Amino acid sequence: MIAYIHGFNSSPASNTFGLLRRVFPDARALDYPSSGLFPENLARLHVQALALREEAGEALALAGSSLGGFYASQLSALLGCNCALFNPVVRPAQSLRQFVGPNTYFHGGQRWEFTNEMCDSYAIFFDARKTPVERLVVLGRADTLLDPAEARAYWKNHARIHETDDGHSLAALDETIINTLSAWQR
Repeated sequence: MIAYIHGFNSSPASNTFGLLRRVFPDARALDYPSSGLFPENLARLHVQALALREEAGEALALAGSSLGGFYASQLSALLGCNCALFNPVVRPAQSLRQFVGPNTYFHGGQRWEFTNEMCDSYAIFFDARKTPVERLVVLGRADTLLDPAEARAYWKNHARIHETDDGHSLAALDETIINTLSAWQR
């Protein structure tokens, strides 16, 4: 089973989760509020992932996009399961700083305030790179929101890097992504 984690200001209604569900109909979404603090969000996602892992057995794989990719890397270290990271955030406190202030959720349109306290809560996290799990890091070469070179350098010796011509959002799941996620579910 694949458990998907959405990005900042997104939700399980995201395009990427829709792409996953078309190929993997039993994929499930984990959810967290972008307005939450990092430790609370991680704990919330951990509880959801543990429940899915119990349901799926050892065949749970994580996938996450952007900030969800960061969360997927953290959870994969806690759970010891493989993960696919799509244009993942690698320095969340720095990358999220641009969003301090008023925000609007992409799906639903609710407005909310991202505070310095919320942003700063992402400054301390576990370096998940050396956890012995398989990782596929998918980087869109046309991503203008996050620097693909930064993610490539960060994950270079700790993951299989796969590049696409996409921007920050995946346009499609290609053969590499599908084959990797399929193999992890066996």
